[in-house]
Amino acid sequence: MLAMKHKEVTRAQLGEFTDERMILDVVEDASNEALLRYLDMLLADERLLTEVAKRSYRHQLGFKKLVLMVDTTGSSLRLHLWDRPSTALEDIHSHCANFCSRVVFGCLAENSFELVPGDSHARFRYCFDAMAGHSVALKDGLTGVYLRESLILSTGNSYCKRASDLHNVSSVVKGTLTVSAWGPRDSEAIVLKSRDACPEDCAASSGMPLEEMLATLKNIKERLCGK
Repeated sequence: MLAMKHKEVTRAQLGEFTDERMILDVVEDASNEALLRYLDMLLADERLLTEVAKRSYRHQLGFKKLVLMVDTTGSSLRLHLWDRPSTALEDIHSHCANFCSRVVFGCLAENSFELVPGDSHARFRYCFDAMAGHSVALKDGLTGVYLRESLILSTGNSYCKRASDLHNVSSVVKGTLTVSAWGPRDSEAIVLKSRDACPEDCAASSGMPLEEMLATLKNIKERLCGK
């Protein structure tokens, strides 16, 4: 069973979808056998790999976002790979969907925040635009924020978030990989950035070259197999 730090997040909140059991199996299986089986299936099917490449991209927060599966409701299975040294503090943000995540390799700090009156950060409303294929942002004034909790998570640790929870990650060790189960996008998110930021700073377009996607997944498989 996936360990849930926030008990309010339940399987029902992740959504009732056709591939729910498969997605949750991959995230819950700390042996990574389920993840390896799914990677083997992808690596043997160029059509599926091409679909994954079209959905995946370098996230504006710095990591590679690899969307392995999306079902008809919009629920998804993702890998997040921090393949570059962590040099900047990740934006504080909420999400468009509930999710549960497990650290496959590496280590990171997961930080929880609350909004307070103030003007230290520019606040952006953030939602997915299906036609554009990526999320778009609208500036929404200024706000203050305070750190409520910080947890160090390493290989095998799991955490879950409601869409409305504000968080970020920091102190990410290069090479850290997480696997996560996401429910359908059904709400706006909030992104907090520096006071002089603009909406364009909040977005990145989907799409990754097939060769890069293939090399990334093969490397992940080799790490999982201990090669």
